[in-house]
Amino acid sequence: MRLTPDALLLGPLALSWPNLALLLGLLVFTGLAARRGVEGKAWWVLLVAVLAARGGYAVEHLSTWPSALAALLGVLDLRSGGWNWWVGFPAGAIAALFLLKREATRLLVPGVASLAVAFLPLGVQYGLTRPAPSASKPALETQVLQYLEPGQTRPSEVRFADLPKPMLVNLWASWCPPCRAEMPLLAEYQQKGYPIVLLNAGEDPGTVQGFLQQTGLSARVFLDNAGLQQAFQVSGLPTTLLIGSDGQIKARHLGPVNRAQLEQLLGQLRQP
Repeated sequence: MRLTPDALLLGPLALSWPNLALLLGLLVFTGLAARRGVEGKAWWVLLVAVLAARGGYAVEHLSTWPSALAALLGVLDLRSGGWNWWVGFPAGAIAALFLLKREATRLLVPGVASLAVAFLPLGVQYGLTRPAPSASKPALETQVLQYLEPGQTRPSEVRFADLPKPMLVNLWASWCPPCRAEMPLLAEYQQKGYPIVLLNAGEDPGTVQGFLQQTGLSARVFLDNAGLQQAFQVSGLPTTLLIGSDGQIKARHLGPVNRAQLEQLLGQLRQP
């Protein structure tokens, strides 16, 4: 077992802290509800709360999706996460009142306990990602990165310090299915001029170029020949990092990003 800024690593399994918080919360809620004899209806309450939280997230960011169908498909794809619990919790409470009526208070203790337990992994993540007051810029500022332009066969070079900041760094690999799924979206925004650094984790230029040709993507791709994956403590692919103008990591996201999450991260780039 190992703790990283993005996840709890159990051998080859990487449980992101938000997903672990959700899992523990669900287990505690259903376990305590079962001890109080309301397990069956507790599952319905959970279902309503989760669907409402997911739907609330989609509605909140509806303007970021190109169409209502795209928003619906994004909601169905749970891999990237995205929840609005300000909608989910009230919806769950209403469902509890409807199903249990006067006995709805029997779910109060399970609900409070599940929230308390869910905050534990989030607290661990906060402690692991909070920069030290005296933190300095990463030593890799002087490192030289290789990159491939669309259609280019021989890599060019650039210093990490010369990359535009703030920026998004996305670590990916062609053998990673979630990476392949999110790549068209990232390439689209890179082509729009957003400072998105697509950093391939450990593959050779030929493999990267073959992937781009196979998929028909037009994107500038960097090669991680400077050890950025280790320097940024990346625990799984894909991982997207928000790098501030001072070279420090301001936000992290383990797993594929959807359009709404990408818009949120890009919005943070414009914040001082």
